[in-house]
Amino acid sequence: MGFLRSCFVLVAAFTVLFSPLTHAFEKRPGPPSLDYNTVIDVLPLADIRAAIAKAWTHGMNPKLYWTDEMESNFNKGDSWQRAMKPQANQNFLQLLKDLSVGGIDPATLTPDIKFTRKNFLSAKQLQAVIVSTGQKADLLVESLAPQNPPYIALKAALARLYPACTSNGWVNVTRSKKVLKEGVRDGAVTALKKRLMFLGYPIGSLDDLFDQQTVAAVNDIEWNLHITPDGALHPAGKVWDFLMVSCMDRVHQIQADMEKMRWFPQYFADRFIMINLAFTYFIMMDKTNGQNVVTSFRTINGRPDRKSPTMKDEIVRVIFNPFWIVPPTVFLLDKVKEIKGLQQWQIRDYFAQHNYEVWNHNFTRQIDPQTINWWAIHSAADANFFIRQRPNYMNALGVVKFELTNSFSVYMHDTNQRELFAQPMRLLSSGCIRLEKPLDLAEYLLQGTTCDRPTIENVIAKPGEVLAKDTPVNLKNPIAVYTVYLTSQMSSDNILRFTDDIYGQNADVLSGFQGAL
Repeated sequence: MGFLRSCFVLVAAFTVLFSPLTHAFEKRPGPPSLDYNTVIDVLPLADIRAAIAKAWTHGMNPKLYWTDEMESNFNKGDSWQRAMKPQANQNFLQLLKDLSVGGIDPATLTPDIKFTRKNFLSAKQLQAVIVSTGQKADLLVESLAPQNPPYIALKAALARLYPACTSNGWVNVTRSKKVLKEGVRDGAVTALKKRLMFLGYPIGSLDDLFDQQTVAAVNDIEWNLHITPDGALHPAGKVWDFLMVSCMDRVHQIQADMEKMRWFPQYFADRFIMINLAFTYFIMMDKTNGQNVVTSFRTINGRPDRKSPTMKDEIVRVIFNPFWIVPPTVFLLDKVKEIKGLQQWQIRDYFAQHNYEVWNHNFTRQIDPQTINWWAIHSAADANFFIRQRPNYMNALGVVKFELTNSFSVYMHDTNQRELFAQPMRLLSSGCIRLEKPLDLAEYLLQGTTCDRPTIENVIAKPGEVLAKDTPVNLKNPIAVYTVYLTSQMSSDNILRFTDDIYGQNADVLSGFQGAL
């Protein structure tokens, strides 16, 4: 798929002459005269008005900050403008805050979102930015907006999509009553091709023939919708449902995703990993030491009832041949349930077959699993022991684990179900993130150490081999990891893609978002 080779659209970032905005700021006491209104008041009203009018480019509704009544008063002349300036200052300040830290406190949303709202700049810090941008309201907006690659890509997508909603750019399509496949002609195909061309797919002819380019575009859409491509467009199929979503609903989808990116650091690290949980893809970018490395491959993420979290973290250690300690949810809902379906005499064989062990809580004593009354366990609190799987090629974590710092037992790892990466529906895990190419990542992260690829291949367990210990390697330079559930994306191939909101996260975001366009 073209998506695999795609990276984010990169746009030159504005530079601000003070410490990075990603730090958590607290409002500090200053001179009595230095408050936010005083700081903002140096900006001309007309400049504030013009900057607010372009707020839509950041997925913000200008009407929220510059109302029709304000526009009417502005047009009445100088005295009205002087009277309305304090209110305009407050509204513009609110726009800057919403743009910089988000209009929604993410901590009030679903538990899989592991963020709290960032603090906005102090009045003194805001004054420094205003000075550095030459007291230009529009440059101030751009300086405080996120500059991370996903946000910039979404901004470019919105710039294409939103104006098209009120013009001829967004072509409505009509669902065909017959199966469309290569070589078929149908009146619905011309409009279909126009829509595909608008989204960025390479379409060479706008006739009524369902040709190879149309097949390729439809296959790509099917893959992004997590269904197996079959080269055809079916009357009651999911792709037609996808095409029937309105232009403004797609705009709102992008708005929700832009809001999510405001929770993250304004600038990403020069070396980072991003997991798009909705599209189930891994992207690593490394701009350190003059490099421009971009790597992408598939992931398997949490299923809807066990969502992978939206969060910021970092990889601090690589563990070859990891033990797998069964987490509480999997323990109760999966393992105990399986064991309860066995006869008592089958339990010991079940543990031996899967290389499982039972240990007390401090791992000082191993317990015979056949001595445990599994049928009396109804909650994780009923068990005072752990199930642990010994290192082996078919360990649930595979042969390598990438350890993060979070406290909720989410990490990245290999898998014993490697065949699942070939299928489009990959929201299958219990919350952790499985990687299609874990050894490639381990090799890259351990460059410059003795752990080169031949060493790694020699260390990891071979099929049928069961080991007694793991091999941890601490990273000298931890790498930033950003996991985010983005259902819209525009990549370097210039194709605007969407996927279904299977987690239901967009609905939660938009329910609290006040600035829908």
